[in-house]
Amino acid sequence: MSKTAIIVDDSKLSRMHVRAMVLRNKPDWSVVEAANGDELFKTLQDTPVDVAIIDYNMPGDNGVETATKLRRSHPNVHIAIITANAQDAVVSGIRAVGAAFMPKPLEEDQVARFLNSTALPPRRPTQAPQE
Repeated sequence: MSKTAIIVDDSKLSRMHVRAMVLRNKPDWSVVEAANGDELFKTLQDTPVDVAIIDYNMPGDNGVETATKLRRSHPNVHIAIITANAQDAVVSGIRAVGAAFMPKPLEEDQVARFLNSTALPPRRPTQAPQE
C-alpha cells in the first residue's frame, strides 16, 4: 500500500539522503520534505502523511517537541526521530512520545526496518503528550 512520508530536517543534504533511502525501500511511496516543525505543520494542512522521519536537532522546536505536537494532532502517524545524541534522556524522551529512535549515521537496514514497521499500528506514547 502506498503511503506518504515526510522528512523533517534543517539540512537539505540530510533530507535528500533520507529521501533516497525511503524511495529505495518503498519506491511506490510519496515523499515530501520540511526544514523544521513549522514547515511540517504547514505541509500537513494540504498533504496528509502516514510516516514522519524527524531530525532531533533543528532550529525552533527539537525533534521530540515536534513529535509531541504531531502525536497530539495526528495520532496515527508513524514517527521516527534521527539523532547522533544517544544519551539515555534523549532516547527515553523519543520513546516516551511513541517514536522510533534511529541513531546517526543512518544505516539503510535501520531505515528499512522502520519503514516496514509502519504496516503495524503506530507506536503509542508511554506517557500522555504534554500541553
